[in-house]
Amino acid sequence: MYEKMKDSMKPVMDMAEINKKTTEKLIALQSAYVSDFVNASLNQMKTLSEVREPKAAVELQVKYLKEVEAKLTDVAEKEMAALVEAREQLTGLVEKSVADLGDIKEMPFMAELEKFMKPMDMAAKSAK
Repeated sequence: MYEKMKDSMKPVMDMAEINKKTTEKLIALQSAYVSDFVNASLNQMKTLSEVREPKAAVELQVKYLKEVEAKLTDVAEKEMAALVEAREQLTGLVEKSVADLGDIKEMPFMAELEKFMKPMDMAAKSAK
């Protein structure tokens, strides 16, 4: 009985593991970004305090902001990639679990769920 329950809970445990790994990856990306941002801000303040010409200070500030924007864009792209990967893994897991249940037509609630999921699936495919 324990083995049967363990087997039936495996998809849920797999989902939890996917969510855990994705969360860890997102936290690591955010932590690295915040650390870089703080260090870059401190360096920028030091650099600006040494500049005597207003034009040079503005140029340095523009350069700094472009670098910050590039780093933020890079982190956002990595975060989106992690989320897309997690979504694909979770979708595969759900599809496999549903397929393991048997013919979807035999379960009215699953047929309704399939109607709901199709527009979302089409939207996801068109976004790629």
